[in-house]
Amino acid sequence: MGSHNDDSLSYVNIGIWNKNIGTASDEHGVFKLALSQEHALDTLTFSAIGYKELSIAVQDINKSEELEIKLVEKVANLQEVAVTGRKMKIKKLGITGRLPVVWGNPDRREELNIYEFANLIEIKEKPTQLLSAHFYLTSSKMDSALFRINLYKERNGMPGERLAEQSIVQRLSTKEGWVRIDLKPFGVYTEEDFYLGIEYLPAADAERKSIMLGGKLGGSSYSRKASLCSWEKFVGASLSGYVTVLQ
Repeated sequence: MGSHNDDSLSYVNIGIWNKNIGTASDEHGVFKLALSQEHALDTLTFSAIGYKELSIAVQDINKSEELEIKLVEKVANLQEVAVTGRKMKIKKLGITGRLPVVWGNPDRREELNIYEFANLIEIKEKPTQLLSAHFYLTSSKMDSALFRINLYKERNGMPGERLAEQSIVQRLSTKEGWVRIDLKPFGVYTEEDFYLGIEYLPAADAERKSIMLGGKLGGSSYSRKASLCSWEKFVGASLSGYVTVLQ
């Protein structure tokens, strides 16, 4: 998988929308997805941050040859920045605590697939600059794992389109508890409520169930188990995840 300038694209989400069937390309842009005959009339979609989404009919894919997909970059639009006369303050928004007995556990369905959790962050229409994202991670078997931090607009009570077209991929420690991801270099400003997501990226040699994400009783969170599949809302527990903002 590559871009129009022949660079390979890592961690492209690939799947059939809302059917819990999907995968992701690896760090070299390579992917594998087995589809049964019942999906012959469906459409396979390729989605990457900063690139135009591409859809191909499953029946048009030649199964006897390797498939090479090229995506076209989106035209970058500059974000509007609100100017305010008041002095802005640093705040924490989201779930800043955790309980030792509450965990989110990525489910190993396929080796090359994603698992994502998200929290709703309420901005309440105030001009806001995102400074950093924070999550609680732990593992008894792995020192670190690869994650992508995603920011989604709120649409009909669920994560919708991306708030920012930047790929925030980092290898995060699973031995330190709370981890911090610097968001200042990405220059994200918003006045809308949004969803803060942490996406566990594919690694064929990793044990998915060895990663745990902290949580807290009460509230609600959102998750999905495959690329481009439907989000599910679960009530009664929240992901330990928050942002620091200038507001």
